[in-house]
Amino acid sequence: MSGPESHPIPEAFELRKRRILAELSIPDAEYTDLSPKGSVDEGIRELIDDINTLPGLVTTSSCAGRISVFLEGRKKRHQPQPQQQQQQQSSEVQQRQFVPSGGKGAGKWLYVSHDALKEHGGKKGEAEDDADKEINMERPLHRLFGMIPGDGKPPKLDESGQAPRLVRFSYEPMILHIMAATLHHANPVLSAASSSGFRESGLQSLRCLDADDADGPSPIVAVRSAGMALESLIGYCEEKEIDDDGGESEPIIRSLVTEEYLEMLIAISNERFVINSERKERFRSSLVEMCSADHALGVKAKGKAKPVGWEDPAARRERMRAEGLRKKQQQQQQLEQKNRKEEGDGGNKNKENDTFIA
Repeated sequence: MSGPESHPIPEAFELRKRRILAELSIPDAEYTDLSPKGSVDEGIRELIDDINTLPGLVTTSSCAGRISVFLEGRKKRHQPQPQQQQQQQSSEVQQRQFVPSGGKGAGKWLYVSHDALKEHGGKKGEAEDDADKEINMERPLHRLFGMIPGDGKPPKLDESGQAPRLVRFSYEPMILHIMAATLHHANPVLSAASSSGFRESGLQSLRCLDADDADGPSPIVAVRSAGMALESLIGYCEEKEIDDDGGESEPIIRSLVTEEYLEMLIAISNERFVINSERKERFRSSLVEMCSADHALGVKAKGKAKPVGWEDPAARRERMRAEGLRKKQQQQQQLEQKNRKEEGDGGNKNKENDTFIA
């Protein structure tokens, strides 16, 4: 199979890549994006820089991996028309908006971290110094996540029959979107991702097949590993109520789990951060190695992909001819050495006989 270096890069892709790199070159203090953090994660910046130096590839969005606590949102209620009111009453419960743990859309981030929480999630029975104990006392996970402990009982429906908004704890591994100039440039990305453990990776869209490579859309590869994701419901939100003075009370985010349960979730997430880092490094090394090998070849292969160790017939004939000549020369040298040795041995015997006769 021909490598990406043997395929021309469309000018349309080069323009897109220059525009993206110009945005990434903005200083961190001025750069912003649509993520909760608003900038590129430090844990993935080196990988992004390495990918963006490769011909025919450029990153479009990324997340190094994160722990998040998210309060899901609710859709705005629309006043139903009289003829629709009866139908709306039976479907009001469905108006609640379930926002995925990815978090974009309605809702509120209660906590986000792109690093492991080293001060939490330690195994029970491990030695813990006074400093660690003090940190855990001052920063319990309930307080860190903006929740108050509850009684563990599930919430009730409100007067309109709706369930309260839920609080979700999530661990998400690295996800990376890479734009490729052509499908040939996307191939090593998919190969490196699959061999590195990101087995759910794939092309986001096949629209690139419907247009000319010269000016059509570039394929985007999503590098991801959904198998390491973790999600758990840990709380709910008590909506505002009207108090005796006619004002609204502040909403309360109440926990459904214990502090020990949150520590368990953090411990699992910390372990997966380590696995995520190992897979990320394997992906970086594999992708750079594949693209470097393709660049070193620099020649477009034709026909089917050649197996490892394949040799051109003409080169094989030349190699066999050289080996035959070398073998013949070695045999000739061995024969000459044998003849010289035999001649030397015969001369010594004659000398011994002459001495004995005398």
